[in-house]
Parts: sequence; structure tokens; C-alpha cells
Amino acid sequence: MKAKTAVRPALSTVFSKAQRAFYERAADPPSVPGAGASSPGAGGSDRDAAPAAGASSARPKRKQGLARLMELAGRKRGLLVGAVALAVAASAARFSPFILVYFMMDQVVMHFHDLASIDWRFMAALAAGALAAAAVYGVAMYLSTMLAHTAAFNILYEVRVQLMGKLARVPSGFFSDVRQGEVKKVMSADVEQIEGFVAHHLADAASAASLPLVAIACLLAVDWRLALALVIPIVAAFILMGRALATPEGAACQAAMRASGETLEGTTVEYVHGMSVVKVFNRSLSAFRRFEADAREYVGNIKWATYFNASGMGRMYAAIGAQMLCLLVAVLLVLPGVSADGQSYARFVSTVLLFFLVGAGMKEPVLQMITQTVTMSGVNAAVERIDEILDYPDLAEPAEPREPQDASVEFSHVSFSYAGPDGPRALDDVSFRLPSGSITGLVGPSGGGKSTIAALILRFFDADEGSVRVGGVDVRELSSQRLSDTVSFVFQDTFLLADTLEANIRMGNEAATRDEVLAAARAACIDDVVARLPEGLDTRIGPGGTYLSGGEAQRVAIARVFLKDAPIVVLDEATAYADAENEGRIQQAFARLARDKTVLIIAHRLKTVEAADRILVMDEGRLAAQGPHDALVRKSALYRRMVEANERRDAWDMAAGKEDRRG
Repeated sequence: MKAKTAVRPALSTVFSKAQRAFYERAADPPSVPGAGASSPGAGGSDRDAAPAAGASSARPKRKQGLARLMELAGRKRGLLVGAVALAVAASAARFSPFILVYFMMDQVVMHFHDLASIDWRFMAALAAGALAAAAVYGVAMYLSTMLAHTAAFNILYEVRVQLMGKLARVPSGFFSDVRQGEVKKVMSADVEQIEGFVAHHLADAASAASLPLVAIACLLAVDWRLALALVIPIVAAFILMGRALATPEGAACQAAMRASGETLEGTTVEYVHGMSVVKVFNRSLSAFRRFEADAREYVGNIKWATYFNASGMGRMYAAIGAQMLCLLVAVLLVLPGVSADGQSYARFVSTVLLFFLVGAGMKEPVLQMITQTVTMSGVNAAVERIDEILDYPDLAEPAEPREPQDASVEFSHVSFSYAGPDGPRALDDVSFRLPSGSITGLVGPSGGGKSTIAALILRFFDADEGSVRVGGVDVRELSSQRLSDTVSFVFQDTFLLADTLEANIRMGNEAATRDEVLAAARAACIDDVVARLPEGLDTRIGPGGTYLSGGEAQRVAIARVFLKDAPIVVLDEATAYADAENEGRIQQAFARLARDKTVLIIAHRLKTVEAADRILVMDEGRLAAQGPHDALVRKSALYRRMVEANERRDAWDMAAGKEDRRG
């Protein structure tokens, strides 16, 4: 296969890492197309590339541009079509007065020697037509704008509903830490960008595109020679702009500018969230080096795009600005052919005035059309990101779902990698069984695979090898609803809705009565919090209401589990953010929760699981040891070291810390 030739860099100065990388690739292109090229997701985390349950890399082929926007509009596409049609009609009405005034001026010029011979009724009709056209223009643009805004708000609603429905169907593993920020941006910024384009720019784009076409069509009917003099510079301007944007470097700098802008947006949010830490340690802006680096990269890519497009944009503006010069040359070339008859010369004068008048005003819609073309490229990128979510495969549901036979959990030779079957393994040939009604602790160093085990039980991901069984049935043979009803999960990071306390607890069971919610609150030892809140269960949590501590929020999460009453419960570091008092209450809640249930407790504090029926010790993705606490202390060196580390931590106090410092 023929090798690609090297692309000569357009600029001698390198402003950004993306520009340098492009020039390096251009200097040494791969012999096979696509070889060595990074994928769109290159540089992402292994978790971001994880094969979520039921996922597939194949994406359906979709339409692009306005055609795809019409698809997203769904039932409201008629509003968009109406808005565009009215904008086109408004453009025709906007230009009509020029033609009507031209005919009026022609009458005056042709009868300047005898104004009494002018057909004043015809002149009045032309004037009335011009006024009517101006009124039609105003009404049409108003209606177009109203339809566009109505369509925009409906599309915003429809797209967000589609996205929310899709997010409810995708595997939970889709929501990794990396993707959460991307999903937030799509749900807010990208959807808002589409709404802004439809509401404020679509009608303008239709008007900007149709007005020159209407004008040129009318001018061709008046004098095709002079009309060509106005058309040629416009065509040349679009060719010059297209050539600049169509080059590999032109496309690369635009893509780099958008990508680095999105990266900076996410980093800015992170920097603002971390501002308190920066202030506490009295660090300057450079303390957050990634923010500074991302800001420099974004500015560098803007410079790259600006300097690269400078010559092309300059030629484009020069071509548009040459309209009047081209028209003047055309007039001088046509003038000798005009009949020597005075009447023809007089009519030619009115024609030339019309062309100069229209030609001078044609620059505005042409430049607006170019601006809307650039805006549309950003909208296309936003639509593409929305489609990436809409095209993500749904959680694979079994054709004939089975029912769990009991409340057991079993891993049979399970291996799993977040980067796919060929990547580094987060779990490697793990096998164990949690009998119904048992309490099992899951411990081990960070990165050992504890949270991955919980994720596979909940089918956030599917195992690459082996099987995960709940109730004796492979989780892939359980419906997602049945699996959700069977397994409850208390996360380390508790999520609370900006709603009432009752609504937050009721997430465990929407059909529960208020008495059942109160019972769940008592069982989770959150009843003391309910009693002291100003409105009890009806107190609003979050902005505009009351905030709960980490330990109190954790007890709310446990109350949800009590209300759900699932036979299997997974607790992931549930006491991580609790103080001593809250930890004691959470432990009481755990004791009640564990009755007649299969419980898996992921813990760093070994005291939390010392009384468990059995403890699983994970290390580097493998099951290093398992058994009761006393047996593990005797036979597992890793577990023994963990116990000793926990004892040293619990024995440490401020006095000991001072002694250590003196020593």
C-alpha cells in the first residue's frame, strides 16, 4: 500500500502540544492508513474503556448536520421546518422593497424630463407593495423566531428525556469517574448549545443563506452580466474558506481547540472545587499545575488556529470586499454596449444604482452565513457527543430470565479487566461462595479488587472469564429488575437528593407507606436526626434546606436498604466518613440489617468485620486467603500485617505523636 507523503507544516512557531504532535505525525506519516493513530478515546483511563455489561463497540450509522438535528427534534420537526420556511419568506420580503424601489426609480429616471407623464397609480402601488413587504418581513421574522424558540425548548426537553431514558438502560459500569464529567457536560452544555443554535441561529442561518440567493436570482433577471460580477467574489470567498478548513492542519487545529476547551472547562470546575485547599496551604495558581497546563494548551491551540487561518481568512475577506471593484469593472465593460439611445442609458443608470445598492448590503448576510457555518460545526460536535451516549448499547437482557433460588453469591474462576480481556486484570481467577444468610468481610490493600467484586455482583460490568451467580443463577440470566430487587448496595460516597428526607429514604421503595419509612429510619438509627429536624421527615435536604453530616447521610442510605428489604446487601466502606458516635450508630444499624440476609462488607477497618462468619482477603486481584478472623491471623501473613497496622493506628494518639516527634 502506498505510503502517505509528509505534510509540510504551515507555521514555523509551535504554540501547543497538539500542534507539535500533529507536525510530528505529518513529518512521518504511517505507511498504512490509521496505523499508529490514536483513537478518540486515547489517553483515557482503563476504567473508561471498560467493557460494561452487554456493551459492543459497533455504532449505528446516523445522519449528520441539520438532517440529524431534524431527527432529534422528533415530533417537533414541523416547528423547525416552519421556522426555516418563514425565515426564507422573510428574506424574500426583505429584498422585495429593493426591487420595487428600483422600478419606482426607473419610472422617475425614464420620465425625468416630464414627471407629469409618470403613472402615479403604478408608483403608489409599488410604494404600497414596499410597505407591505416590510410588514411581511417583520411578521414572518417574528413568527419564525417564536417557532424556533418553541422548537428549541421542546427539543431541549425531548433530548434530555431521551438521554435520561438511555442512561437508565445502559450498564451501571458506564458511569465511571471519567465518564461522569463527560455525561454532565453532554446533559447540560451540549444540549444547551443545540437549544441556543435552534432558538437563535437556525432562522438567522436560513435567512443568511436564502437572502443572497433571492437577491442573485432577482439581479440575474435584471442584468445577468452585472449579477455575475457580484456572484464571482462570493463563490471565490467560499472556495478560499473551504480550502483553508478542509486541509488536514485546518481540521486538526479546530478539533484541538474544541477538545482543549472542553478539557479546560472540566479542570476549571475541579480547580474551583479545590480552591479551599489551595487557600489553606497558601499556594498560588501554579499550585494546580494541571489547570495551568490546560489553560496554556487551550490558549496555544487558539493561537495555532488563529495564525493558521489568518492568511485564508484574509483572502476570503479580500474576495468579499472586492465585490464593488468587480461590479465597477463590469459596468465599464458593459457600458460601451449600451445603446446610444438616451432612454437605454437612463435605464442603465437605475440598474447600476440598484446593483451598487444591493451589492454593498450583500456582504452582511454572506459573512453571517460563514459565521453560522462555523457555529454549526460546534453544534455538530455536540450532536456527535449526544449520539455517543444514545448509541451506547443497552444492558443485555436475557431472552428467558430466570429466578434466583436463594440468597447466595458465588464467583467461579472469575477474571476481569477494565481495559478489556487483553488488559491488566483487576480480578484474576477468583472463586468463592457466600452462603445464604452469611456475613462475609472483604478486605485487602487498595487496588486489590474489592470494589470490582461488588461491581460484578451488581453487574456494573460482565466478567471476562468465569461466572458470577446470585441465587445460583448467572447474573447475565437474571433480568436487571430482578437483580436490583435481590441486591442492595450502600456506597462509600452517599448520594442525597435535593428533596425531603422522606423522599431520600423512599428511594428504597417508592410504594412504602409513611409508617414504613419511619420504621426504616428507626432501624437505621436515623430517628434522632428526624426528631431534631424542624419539619421531621418533611425537612428539605440540601440547598435551601438542611445539610447532614457524612455519618448521618450514611444512615439515610442504610434506611433505604431497610426499606428495600433485599435479601443480599453489599456495604462498601460504609463507615469511612463517620465520626465515633455515628460509627457506633451505623454499627447498630448493620447488626439489625444483617439479620436473615446475606451481607458482604467491604472494609479497611478490620474491627468492622472481625465478627463476620468469614473474611475474604484480596491482594492484586487474587483471593489471597479466606476464613474466620482468628484463623487468618494464624495462617495469612498479609492479613496479620493488616491487623497489626490497624492496631497501631487505633493505639496512636496525640501524646504518642508528640513522643514520636521528640524522638
